[in-house]
Amino acid sequence: MQPLIKNNLPEIQKLMRTYGVEQAYLFGSAASGKMKADSDVDFLIRFSPNMDFQTYGNNYFKLLYALQDLLKLQVELVAEETLNNPYLIESIDSNKLLVL
Repeated sequence: MQPLIKNNLPEIQKLMRTYGVEQAYLFGSAASGKMKADSDVDFLIRFSPNMDFQTYGNNYFKLLYALQDLLKLQVELVAEETLNNPYLIESIDSNKLLVL
């Protein structure tokens, strides 16, 4: 896990809880320690299943922007329920790290 993530982990977790994330993983170059100057930060997230569609959409974008403000990097949020490509799932599973 990159120092940027490790040093900000309590605030990342707080933001995720604030916006209804039940579970989250870091994956990609930030998880593998291979980030470059132009890398983004990738999170696999699962929101509460009881969240209505409007709240889900609002929370997704509020969380995205809050994480980008905190980390000063581009952030990609991948909602777990949207994954259906087995190759992508395998790739994410191969290096994901639990953050929440």
